[in-house]
Amino acid sequence: MEVIPGSHKLDQIPHRDTFAEHNLLTRGQEIAVEVDQAKAVRLDLEPGEISLHHVRLVHGSPPNTSDDRRIGFAIRYIPTHVRQLFGEDTASLVRGEHCYGNFELEPRPEQDMDPDMLALHQAITERNAKILYRGTGIESYNDPRAVGRR
Repeated sequence: MEVIPGSHKLDQIPHRDTFAEHNLLTRGQEIAVEVDQAKAVRLDLEPGEISLHHVRLVHGSPPNTSDDRRIGFAIRYIPTHVRQLFGEDTASLVRGEHCYGNFELEPRPEQDMDPDMLALHQAITERNAKILYRGTGIESYNDPRAVGRR
């Protein structure tokens, strides 16, 4: 993976949707500005290693040529006064009080693979698809145009 050091301190950089088949992101997003490759720093990750970085850090990687999938996992810590602008959203309260009511609180699972939690996860996933694909005509991860981003 390559990163542009210090880019996380910039304002939000404009993005464009590509819906590229091999782009891991929901809408195949990429930044809509030229990147000075001379400023890029390479981070070599071995299989099973992870990168933890700020959401605004300009980063990217070449295609995955292994026989195993590449996984993107995002964790966002936000104050409870923040709210989703479009649609309803859920969250896990990790500290503080849920006094603004901006999120449906996700219950804590009682056991691995709890059928009730799996059903809730499916409902949340489909609801989130409508938010993430808003304005594209795609409303579900099961839409063929969403292939590669499930």
